[in-house]
Amino acid sequence: MRGEGSIYPRGSALWCAYYLRGKLYRESTGTADPEKAKKFLKARLKEIHADEIGARPFIGPQQQRILVADLLDSLEADFKLRNKWNIKVASNMKPIRECFGHRRAVDVTTDTVTEAIEHMREDGYTNATINRRTTLLGQAYKQALRTKKVSAAPFIPRLSEIGNERQGFFETENFEEVLKHLPEYLRDFVCCDFFVGWRKSSMQSLRWTDVTDDTIILRAVNSKTRKPESIPLEGELKEIIERRRAAAVWHTQDGQAHFSEYVFHRDGQPIGDFRKVWATACCAAGIGKLVCRACESDVDAERKCLKCGQTWKREELKYTGALFHDFRRTAARNLIRAGVAMPVAMKITGHRTDSMFRRYAIVDESQKRDALAKTQAYLRTSTEHKVIRMKAAAGSKA
Repeated sequence: MRGEGSIYPRGSALWCAYYLRGKLYRESTGTADPEKAKKFLKARLKEIHADEIGARPFIGPQQQRILVADLLDSLEADFKLRNKWNIKVASNMKPIRECFGHRRAVDVTTDTVTEAIEHMREDGYTNATINRRTTLLGQAYKQALRTKKVSAAPFIPRLSEIGNERQGFFETENFEEVLKHLPEYLRDFVCCDFFVGWRKSSMQSLRWTDVTDDTIILRAVNSKTRKPESIPLEGELKEIIERRRAAAVWHTQDGQAHFSEYVFHRDGQPIGDFRKVWATACCAAGIGKLVCRACESDVDAERKCLKCGQTWKREELKYTGALFHDFRRTAARNLIRAGVAMPVAMKITGHRTDSMFRRYAIVDESQKRDALAKTQAYLRTSTEHKVIRMKAAAGSKA
């Protein structure tokens, strides 16, 4: 009968057929033994009944064959379609592929994910980094649920990031020191972001079609908030753009001249991943260092950890120190210090919410010190004023 399924021979094994919500499913029982085939079909019918009463979603044979790598491929394609794929996403996707890609999607459980998180912690990764990676796994499953590639997804724990907020920003002298150690093609790129505090991806995507005689326009497609922004060319920012106009024409080895469509480029191509160059410059400027990847302790000249004794290749060491993203906090802080109204400052940096801008507009120790000094000076001044007693009313005792 239709609700009981059926078993039939096909090749060297017995197959079964059954229905769920009017859809016919066929699959091999994996055996030629009729009794074992009946048990297989009976188990399938129990799963169908559990789905029908809402106890547990049914996982069909096609879903059982899907690998996590297939889900990640679909997510990557979706990101590229929506212009959200970038170096950072690719960097976080790689370890997730290595850890989960070979597994069947139906086999990944919360315990599996938790175990992977513990391994990443043991390898020294921060909660924020782990969250960026596992979020991609969660997004892959969420998309697969929408497209009905899977019927269920594992719960993916999110680690606390309290206390993980970056507090770094650049003083002018630190910025100028780093600038000295950067290659020529990066200097204007870095200078521009020091003033405006845009996201790196927004700077990388800037084309000459986005620049007028007196304005830089950030198109909505290149903005994280998906809203267009504009910045007038003024002062040093105008000088930077003028230098970039002069550098827009570049020459190949055979002497042929070419015009770059990108404002900031390297041989006509947009600025790519420069984390290694950035780390080298910050280390040379004294605001960054390379440490042991295992325990994040200092290493000697031979790259041997002073704490755990491991010796590393230079490319294996972990960089810690000033980040390019610190310019975003720096620009926010400098705008507020200069007395710029918050709504105007937010339009320059491209922040969407007051709360996020306030998080970036960090108050440093010198500002706190100045505030306390001004408060104490005010209190001293106020106590110096004499207290004038009111005259007693006529006929009353003093």
